[in-house]
Amino acid sequence: MASRTCSSGRSSSSSYNSNSKWRYDVFLSFRGEDTRKNFTDHLYSALDRGNINTFRDNEKLPRGEEISPQLLKSIEGSRIAIIVFSKTFADSKWCLDELVKIMECEKEKGQIVFPIFYGVEPSEVRNQTGSYGEAFKNHQTNADEEKKKKIEEWKAALRKAGKLSGFPLQNRYESKFIEEIVGEIRRSIPKLVHVGDKIVGVDENVKQVKLLLDAKSNEVSMVGIYGLGGIGKTTIAKVIYNDLLNQFKHHSFLENVRERSKDDRGLLHLQEKLLCDILMDKTMKLSNADEGVEMIKSRRYLGKVLIVLDDVDCPKKLRFLADSPDWFGGGSIIILTTRNKRCLNVNKEYSSYEAKGLAKNKALELFSWNAFKQHHPTDNYVDLCNRVLHYAKGLPLALVVLGSSLFQRDEEYWESTLDRLKTIPLDDIQKVLQVSYNELDDRCKKVFLYIVCFFKDWEEKTVTKILEGCRFHPKTELKELDDKCLISISNGFIRMHDSLQEMGWAIVREKYPENPGKWSRLWEYEDIESVLTTNMGTENIEGMFLNMSITAEPIKLHVEAFKNMNRLRLLKVGPYMVRLSQDFELPSRELTYLEWSGYSLESMPSNFHAYNLVELYLRFSRIRRLWEGNMDARMLKILDLSHSEQLVDISSISSAPKLEFLLLEGCKRLKSFQEFKENMGRLRVLDFSGTSIEEVPSSIRHLHGLKT
Repeated sequence: MASRTCSSGRSSSSSYNSNSKWRYDVFLSFRGEDTRKNFTDHLYSALDRGNINTFRDNEKLPRGEEISPQLLKSIEGSRIAIIVFSKTFADSKWCLDELVKIMECEKEKGQIVFPIFYGVEPSEVRNQTGSYGEAFKNHQTNADEEKKKKIEEWKAALRKAGKLSGFPLQNRYESKFIEEIVGEIRRSIPKLVHVGDKIVGVDENVKQVKLLLDAKSNEVSMVGIYGLGGIGKTTIAKVIYNDLLNQFKHHSFLENVRERSKDDRGLLHLQEKLLCDILMDKTMKLSNADEGVEMIKSRRYLGKVLIVLDDVDCPKKLRFLADSPDWFGGGSIIILTTRNKRCLNVNKEYSSYEAKGLAKNKALELFSWNAFKQHHPTDNYVDLCNRVLHYAKGLPLALVVLGSSLFQRDEEYWESTLDRLKTIPLDDIQKVLQVSYNELDDRCKKVFLYIVCFFKDWEEKTVTKILEGCRFHPKTELKELDDKCLISISNGFIRMHDSLQEMGWAIVREKYPENPGKWSRLWEYEDIESVLTTNMGTENIEGMFLNMSITAEPIKLHVEAFKNMNRLRLLKVGPYMVRLSQDFELPSRELTYLEWSGYSLESMPSNFHAYNLVELYLRFSRIRRLWEGNMDARMLKILDLSHSEQLVDISSISSAPKLEFLLLEGCKRLKSFQEFKENMGRLRVLDFSGTSIEEVPSSIRHLHGLKT
């Protein structure tokens, strides 16, 4: 008979979509007196170990009772029915009633039926001969018209079931027989991973990844899909996994590797899960990760496998899960998704593919399904939708989260939400994107925030020089950020998705959202104006970029506007953005980069410190001389005073032995150089075009590195 005992918990990686019409994988129908405590029990245990959700009835029906409605529903809710035809199966009218219901479900619901001929021949079942013929003689004795009608239903069901392709035991070992049955059942159950509803725009990404795979080859294919969080890497991998699943007997989809392997025990559990999936044995236990590696490698004899490792965060995890094609049988396909390109750079066995964001038309469709529950926006929301698309920049995560949050909201709510996003990203987007940031060391976090606030879309060489001046090691830190998909370096420029930039801004504001004077970096005019005009700056501030704005009013600086910013490293002021008093002060000793176009005083403030200054840009300034006296500028490499028409004295460059660039173009009143010292041999570029200099001193011979 069938079963009310279900095999225990199934992981999400082996479950089909949540909207499946099937409650059970298998309904097990058998004659208890023949096989309950031997063959059927062994078969059920093997199905259970193989993570196949099986319904088996362990309770005997009292004589005279009909099959319960619950049991009939269990038959209807099973994807597959296994019928164990044994010697006395036909003696039981309940077994025959189950059979009739099963064959009805095969016809009407598409249920798959596998007959097992245990100690009987298929012809005995089909033609009701042998023990089956004897059983029907007994059923027909004293049968009334109603029972005769039922007998004909039983016979028809037996004839149909007896014609199906099944499993005859014949003269075989039961253990091998059961192994064959479980393998066939597992192949018949599509263990699809749930992808979700209304998947939009993945086709091109899927196509490109499949080009890197060779499903028909006997070679092992290994491909890594990388990209920033929320770009759709897992969705791409799931679609490919489901597409290829029916070609593989052995398969495993390991989700959330990052979260599930934060310690050695977690990594061990992942190895166990991988082995349980491909061996179809959920009892697998390991004592340590090295044993797990050897166990995975030793199972090459199984043939080809399909494995997805989702969200792998470091190369170490690969070394213990899928390090080499030599671990797997020919024809195997291994796919990983990661935010860390280093996983692929270190392991050259994996081809790599960068997941791409959605094109505008696909982005609009995905957003519309979430915001309007249809594939296009309603007419009065088209302009607002375009604002959303501009914000999301093709990032599926942002489109889904925003769409869901705006569903059934009025236009006023949309306007308010979009305005709010300018400063406060949605939590559900922030949490996903911030995972990679949280894994950075402190120095990389600082560099990331500098790029977020100041250097997005800047030339890599320029940013590298500035960061070196701040005593970072940018070649290392920029490579780490690139590996983590937090930035990309394209054609020599540093690029970043807008959503990542907004995440970074939120991190800077996080501790003191209403007090910009305590932020580490300032980049918005309103915040800078507030801090400078109220003298609310603190030692927390490391950088301030006040870019030019034709709509903003110049900020009038008080004498002590920068007084408490004693850790200020980077300062940029656009032309005409501030008004200075003659007693203006800039006291930070940490200043490394200073760019102040249109600087309005005749020299730098009396308390100015150039000791750590690496780059100084004072283009179009009113400066006459850099500073009074002989200031120590031993770190200065770039001095740009171009078009400072009041400049008459540059004797201060003698205190800058590391100077490499001296740009004086358009300094009309500058008539002469002082003598160049012997320690200025690093100067490579000297531009004094447009000055009044007619003769250079003979000491220019000391500038043996000069190129221009």
